[in-house]
Amino acid sequence: MSKNLEKEIEALKKENRLLDSKIIELYTLYNMSKKLSLAMKLEEIFSGTMEVISGSLDIDDFCIMLLDKKTQSLHISACYGDIDLSGTSFSVGEGVTGMVVKTGERRLISDVSQCEDFLFYKGKKKNIGSFLCVPLKGRDGEVLGAFNVHKHEAHSFTGVDVDFFAEVADHIAAAVYKALSLRRMEELSNRDPLTGLFNRRYFFDHFEKEVERLKRYNHHSSLILLDVDYFKNFNDVNGHLLGDEALKAVAKVLINNTRDADVIARFGGEEFIVILPETEKEKAMAAAEKIRQAIEDEKVAGEENQPGGKLTATIGVSSMPDDAIFASEIVDCADKALYLGKTKGRNIVVAYTEK
Repeated sequence: MSKNLEKEIEALKKENRLLDSKIIELYTLYNMSKKLSLAMKLEEIFSGTMEVISGSLDIDDFCIMLLDKKTQSLHISACYGDIDLSGTSFSVGEGVTGMVVKTGERRLISDVSQCEDFLFYKGKKKNIGSFLCVPLKGRDGEVLGAFNVHKHEAHSFTGVDVDFFAEVADHIAAAVYKALSLRRMEELSNRDPLTGLFNRRYFFDHFEKEVERLKRYNHHSSLILLDVDYFKNFNDVNGHLLGDEALKAVAKVLINNTRDADVIARFGGEEFIVILPETEKEKAMAAAEKIRQAIEDEKVAGEENQPGGKLTATIGVSSMPDDAIFASEIVDCADKALYLGKTKGRNIVVAYTEK
C-alpha cells in the first residue's frame, strides 16, 4: 500500500471520527432541547440534563450552580460524577466559578494545576485536570448561575468542545429562566400585593394539605385568626393610605413574632391568619398573646385617633384535633373565638371552646 493511500485512509478515518463526534453532539443538543422544553420545574431541568449528558458525552463530571440573588452566593443544584458536591457554595467573585458569574464570561482552564484561583470545590474534589465554566444567562443577559464541566486529564478540551458546551449551557439557561419565571408568577399569584404575605387562596390550599398530613400522623396544629380593632374608624379618620401602612405594620409584627415554620396569610381586609404546625392550644395562646402585645406596642401613624389611642387587635385561637379535624371547621372555630373576643371588648386573645 502506497504512503499516499495510507495518508488518505488515515485522513478519512479522522474525518469519520469528527463526523461521529458531530453527530453525537447534534443528537445530544436535540435530545436536550426536546427534554428541557417540557420541563417546568428546576428539578425536572436538572434530572433531564443529567440523563442526556451522562448518557452520551465523554466527560468525567459536570455540575450546575445557581445564583441566590439575596445572598449573592452560588450553590450546587445538580452534579454528576464520582463525588457528591451538594452543599458546596461560592460567593460571587470567589474562585473561578464566582468570577465567571461576576463577569458573565466563560473560562477554560486547560491545566488546573497551573491556576492559583481554582479552589477544587473547596477541597472536595481533587481529580480535575481541565475545567470549563460557562455562565448561564437569561433572555435579558442576567447571569443565573454556571455550568461547570470537568475532565480528569489536563488539556482535554478542544475549541470545538468549548463551543459545544456553550450551546449546552444556553439550553440549560433557557430552561432555568423559564422555570424561575414560572415560579415567580406562581409566587406572585399566592401573595397579597399590599403586605407581601400569602393570600387567602394559598392559605386554604396549604392548610387543607397540612391538616391531612397532621391527621395521618396524629399531630397537633393551631390557628391564630386576627382582626385589627376598629379598622373602619382608622380608615375613615386617617384615610386609606395610612390604613394601608397600618396593615403593613401589622404584617411586619406577625413576621417578626412567628417561627419560620409558621405560615402567615392576609385572610381578607383587616384580618390575618397564622398556621402554627405542631403546636398545641396552650402554646398557641402564648404565641397569640405575644403577637397581640407586639401590635399594641407598635408605633403606628394615626393610631392616636383610635379608641384608647392605640392600634390593637383581637385574636381567636383554635386547634386540631381538640376543636375540629377538618380545615374549614378549624377556621370556623377560630372565627367564633374571635367574635367572642369582640363581644368582650376587643384587644384580647380568646381560645375556642364548645361552651
